[in-house]
Amino acid sequence: MAFRTWAKLLGAVVGGAALAGAGQLGLAYGLGILRLTRVVEVTARDQWTSQLAWVAWIAVTAAAIGGLAGMARLPRQAGAGTRIVAAIAAGVGGAVVVPLTMQPARTAQIAGVDPVFVIGICAGLAALAGIFAAYATLSRAVARWSVATIGIAIWVIAIASVASSLAPGGKSPASAAGDQLPAVRLGVFDADFLASSVTQRIALLAMPSLALLCGVILGLVARGRSLSLLNIALAGLPGPALLTVAYLIAGPGSGADRYEVVPYWAAMTAAGAGVLGSVLAAVLRRSPATDEAPPAETKDKPAETKDKLAEAKDKKEKKAKSDPTPDRPPLPRREAKPVSAIARAAAGRARAPEPRPADTGVFPVQQVSPFDGFTPPARGVRPEPTPVSPPLPNPQPIAPQPIAPPPAGPAAAGPAPDQRGRGRRQQSDGEFVDWVSGLGHG
Repeated sequence: MAFRTWAKLLGAVVGGAALAGAGQLGLAYGLGILRLTRVVEVTARDQWTSQLAWVAWIAVTAAAIGGLAGMARLPRQAGAGTRIVAAIAAGVGGAVVVPLTMQPARTAQIAGVDPVFVIGICAGLAALAGIFAAYATLSRAVARWSVATIGIAIWVIAIASVASSLAPGGKSPASAAGDQLPAVRLGVFDADFLASSVTQRIALLAMPSLALLCGVILGLVARGRSLSLLNIALAGLPGPALLTVAYLIAGPGSGADRYEVVPYWAAMTAAGAGVLGSVLAAVLRRSPATDEAPPAETKDKPAETKDKLAEAKDKKEKKAKSDPTPDRPPLPRREAKPVSAIARAAAGRARAPEPRPADTGVFPVQQVSPFDGFTPPARGVRPEPTPVSPPLPNPQPIAPQPIAPPPAGPAAAGPAPDQRGRGRRQQSDGEFVDWVSGLGHG
């Protein structure tokens, strides 16, 4: 990133955090919420603890506001490293609260406490915690919404608590309590017209109720913007977490009247209440779309028109269900599988022509009528030719059989070879003569 971009980013972050810290301190001093130059007795030490909570809150929110100011100068492709550097710069800008609170605390007198050292430690720890708040605001939109919402609500409650003292002739909390610190606690509606018992109940319920309400609202807003489920569930955490951090740094106090103990434990539950509200908004099921009532002009139409309208409505609903939406991404397309070798061979065999008899050497056997040799064929009808069997391919020569020698001895005596051949010839000639003579009698 270029030097000019870094300079603009860090200048905006540090300047925004320092301006936010100084501005909030000036507002608190002007309204009488912070009075760091008073003398506090031992019995009123919880008043001093409430002042520390305000100082810690101003420091941590100043760093978070510095992160908000740096969003305009943050590059789009900025990574986590750039955001960390900007968050550290925001913490440095929020640390301006340290000298602005230590200087007036030099004249404060608190029994058993070094006010300058204690208030400096509280402001420094809050500025350090503000680094994480600034990183959250630089990274997530829901964190920016939560910090801004809770910060505005806290200052509205504080101004409403001192509103009666702003009227002409009204008594300020500081003047009503003598030399004690003003009775305006962080996140508590401390109006002077309320009884102490009512104020204590408000102190117990104010911050958890505010965190729960903001969590639900911010969760619904995040859900309407189709953010991820994690962002919706954590939308109510950052702002109430700053209240919890501020009270953790200041401490619960030790007064018998439980002046600071009640809001301390209420702040401990604020972060959980904020997360509960946003989680409820995340898991809350959307109400199904109500069936639209048919227009008045279609009520008197015939049944066919109503059936067509109902069919068109069903098609529209099916199309809406099938179309991809942010909640239902389109289904992945399945790629066509390659055809296997077996399937290709089967398809080729199915397309191949049937073999011919000449290719295989196998001919069909035809039914031939028996030949009697004497019945003449009918006129105009040709006798069907008798199929001639094809010659056998590659006939194998027949090996001559060896002739066994004639047996020796008188048992083997017989006619001479010439006589045997002559007798066989005469016998065959006689059979032929008989067959020829029998042709006329058949």
